[in-house]
Amino acid sequence: MPSKIDRDKASCPIFIIGSYRSATSVMTWALGQHPNIFPLEETHFVYKLAVDLDYLYEIGSRQGHRSLIGMAQLTPREFRVHFGLACDDLIISSRPRLVDHANSSEFHNEHTENIELKISEADPKRRWIDGTPENAHFVLSLVRMYPGAKFIHILRNPRQVAASLMNFSAAGASDYPEEEAYRTWSRMVLSCAIAEEALGPGRILRIRYEDIVADPETTLRRCLAFAGEEFHPGCLTPLRERINSSGPTDIGDDSIEANIDAPDEWVREAFELYRRLQQGPGLSTGRLAAFRELQRRLREYQRGLRSDVNDRLFAELRSTKVRLKLLEAPLKVLGWGPRDIVAGAPFNTQPDGRNALWVKTRNAWWDTVIELDGVPLETSVSSRGERVTALVPPGLTARPCRLELVLRSRETGEVAGPYTIAPTPRHAVFRRLFHRVMDKLT
Repeated sequence: MPSKIDRDKASCPIFIIGSYRSATSVMTWALGQHPNIFPLEETHFVYKLAVDLDYLYEIGSRQGHRSLIGMAQLTPREFRVHFGLACDDLIISSRPRLVDHANSSEFHNEHTENIELKISEADPKRRWIDGTPENAHFVLSLVRMYPGAKFIHILRNPRQVAASLMNFSAAGASDYPEEEAYRTWSRMVLSCAIAEEALGPGRILRIRYEDIVADPETTLRRCLAFAGEEFHPGCLTPLRERINSSGPTDIGDDSIEANIDAPDEWVREAFELYRRLQQGPGLSTGRLAAFRELQRRLREYQRGLRSDVNDRLFAELRSTKVRLKLLEAPLKVLGWGPRDIVAGAPFNTQPDGRNALWVKTRNAWWDTVIELDGVPLETSVSSRGERVTALVPPGLTARPCRLELVLRSRETGEVAGPYTIAPTPRHAVFRRLFHRVMDKLT
């Protein structure tokens, strides 16, 4: 089990993102030669887990205080980060087995010939780096699971990538058709570019493939400084060998000028995106718009993962529980307060200074919300459903008026109320007090 300092570092992994055939693997190995960085060429399961956690949280919290998540009051962020730390434990504890296997005689090929997973016994390797190219599509989910994560986007010329993918059989895989090769580049690079725009340069560093080839040391120094690590000369070892490429040596003119008006749409689209990224820091769509696009893409992907059968079963189960609840334990309101609210004055003041209402109930469902004059309030329901409390914005009771208080559960459809709250003018309170005093004196 990692120590506290190991956990702090392990929760800040580095992800190499970009299109296929953009040196994502070799840069993972290069940075992985750092004494404090453990290389994982491709994981594939980490991004999948990060995406699935939202759905798992939704499933686990549907029953509110009747579930572990509800009873423990776990937030979505706490839920995700916990599983991120679990992944860290798995990866770090697996390091000795990975090293033993990598150093065995049965595991030896041209990609690992000059690469060491472990430089010395003294190397701490407190954090890890993942070179799975598909991570490009799931940056938002990975950031939610690892709030301290860093991403390095390698941008390579689309014609070079397409040529490599179209000749992928040289690397033991299947060749891509030309259109699929260019569209694959566009999809992956656009995902990276949107993430850059949304999350900013403090989270994602973009480097060019040409810079890796022309000046590897300067490029590695940039990457390590961005990740918060000192430069280590051992990181240059993998880059001394020829960067793996399955593409032909002569691919023709790969300049932007020669391809931006190509007859094929997929070539034009790829080079238009490439030109935008080469000419400026990003897409220039604005950070908020880019973040919303990241969220939209994630929701769309998550919807595609959900099983209609599972959703139907959950819906039927929820419906059954709701029917039983309505028959056996209907919502009842036993009282509410405070009753004497003075317009513009604090009441039932909470530790943070805000006002609050309380409603004594029986069988309040976990999602019950207090509405005041049609405004849903920030509401909490006790674990047994016997008390419902809500924070009241000061503007609602700033002036004398009559407000309707309603309790509403979206899941069960139960509604209790309305009950009338009437903030009293200050002078009316003083008048009431005066009459009470006079009644006692007489």
